[in-house]
Amino acid sequence: MVGRRFTVCLFLALLFVAVVARAASRPAAEQAKIDFLLAEVKNSQATFIRNGKEYPAEKAVSHLRTKLLFAGKRVQTARDFITGVASHSEETGKPYEVRLTDGVQRPFGDWLLERLAVYEKTFSAPRPTPKR
Repeated sequence: MVGRRFTVCLFLALLFVAVVARAASRPAAEQAKIDFLLAEVKNSQATFIRNGKEYPAEKAVSHLRTKLLFAGKRVQTARDFITGVASHSEETGKPYEVRLTDGVQRPFGDWLLERLAVYEKTFSAPRPTPKR
């Protein structure tokens, strides 16, 4: 019994190490955008719909983080994250949806692209040069 537990624990530890090793080291600017999107989801108070089931924001973020981890190097940009990970189910191919607090339901990928545009407009705006 103890030997079996040890083997299972060892297997899980090796699996975890393999997943972490496979994880992407994406550009810091793109990771910041992805982190922003995940924070937007978490703070949205919206309902997320995946394969016909509803989930609160915290569950959606947890699910997206797991998918992002397993996507590894395949995700190098925030747009890769949205189109390749966060907009549809890998199992069924069905698009994810979001129901906002005003009751409007729409494709989750579209909502994320809008949030990304806000981020890029806010943080990528050219800064005025100081006058000398």
